[in-house]
Amino acid sequence: MAHFTTTLETKARAVDAFSYLADFANARHWDPTVTHARRIGRRPIGEGSRFEIELGTRLRPIRLSYTLTRYEPYRLIMLEAETSFFRSLDTIEIEEQSSGARVHYDADLRPYGAVVLFDLPMHLAFQLSGRRSARGLARALDGLATRNAPKRARRKRAASAKSSRHTRSAAG
Repeated sequence: MAHFTTTLETKARAVDAFSYLADFANARHWDPTVTHARRIGRRPIGEGSRFEIELGTRLRPIRLSYTLTRYEPYRLIMLEAETSFFRSLDTIEIEEQSSGARVHYDADLRPYGAVVLFDLPMHLAFQLSGRRSARGLARALDGLATRNAPKRARRKRAASAKSSRHTRSAAG
């Protein structure tokens, strides 16, 4: 079975990392093997949400339909896709840290039938693409932290100003 796992430390808050990763259509922004990704349907993201992902390969594109099978806000995301050749299971665990979040990503590709004969080459290729994807994910999450930092600072200043106005009016 082809398997890749990585753990990333990011400056992004756990809530932001979770929201970004739960929308699996975002994979097109951080996974260089993804040539197309879209969310299927309009309902809020949660268990049962579906995503269509297209992987560019040397032979031909592979289209996968992922289903979000476990959704535990700000903590756990599990996505599954199945073709006639293999089953893909991606498990993403997110843990709040003092300076951001720790993201553990586990990708498991289980071949079916005669494809099992290509398990070792698939595993080696999965390691290479997994490392590239992990670097892209780290950049995307850190970029998310950078983009959201000014918003948090403005909210904090507004809350502080509101609090000091309230304190002054109560004292007066």
